[in-house]
Amino acid sequence: MRRVLPALLLLLLAACSSEGVNPIVGAAVSELNPLGGGEADAQPAQAGQAVTRAAIQRADVAMIRIRLVGEDTGAFMQAASDNGGHVTYASSLRQLVTLRGARITGTRGLGHDLLSVTSSQPDPLMRPIPPGQWPSRVTRNYEFPAWAPRGRVESFECRFEFGAPSEIVIIEQRHQGVEISEYCTGPTGEFENLYFADLRTGFVWRSIQWLGHKQGHLDMQVVLPYTGRRG
Repeated sequence: MRRVLPALLLLLLAACSSEGVNPIVGAAVSELNPLGGGEADAQPAQAGQAVTRAAIQRADVAMIRIRLVGEDTGAFMQAASDNGGHVTYASSLRQLVTLRGARITGTRGLGHDLLSVTSSQPDPLMRPIPPGQWPSRVTRNYEFPAWAPRGRVESFECRFEFGAPSEIVIIEQRHQGVEISEYCTGPTGEFENLYFADLRTGFVWRSIQWLGHKQGHLDMQVVLPYTGRRG
C-alpha cells in the first residue's frame, strides 16, 4: 500500500527557506527517498545517480512527477496527506498539488493558485472507468482566488475524443493505454486537456491538465500510485 509522509513532509516544508532546504532535513529525506530533496526536486538525482524503479519501490511512497508546460525542469512530489479522498502531494520547494483520483483539484506554490475543481458525475478522472464506458461529456467548475468569499468560479462543458492505443514509459515501467483529448468550452474561454488512460481499467497514468488562464497546463505522471492509508 503506497503510504503518505505527513510528519516528514511537514518538517521538510517548515525547514525550507529562501536559501533552500535545511541540509539536515534534506539528508533525512534522502535516506528515506532515494530521489533526494531540496534542489534535487528540479534535478532529481545527483550527478551520475540515476532514478530507478527499484529505488522508487523501496521508498514505497506514493509519488507523482510534475512539470509546468513550457518549463524545462519539473519536480517529484510525495503524498503528504489524505483528506477524505483528496490526496495532497508536496515537494521540498513548498509546492502542493491536490488530487481527487487523477483530477487536479488544487495547487499552491506553482505560480498562480487553483483553489478547487468540481465535476459532474460520473467523472472518469475521479474514479477510473474503462475507456469504452467514459461519459460523452462532463461539466467542470474551477475556483480561482478573487476578492470574494468563495473566489471566482468558472464553468466549462467538456467532451472527450479518443485516439489510438499507444504505450508510455514512466521511470522504467511500461503502460499500455489510449490517448484521450478533452475539449472544454465556457463563457470565459476554452482549453484542452490530454490523458493517457489504461486500456483495461481507465486509470490515468499521465495527464496534461489546465490550471487556469494565468497558470496554463501541468504535465503530471503517476510514478507510484496512492492506494489508500496504511492500516
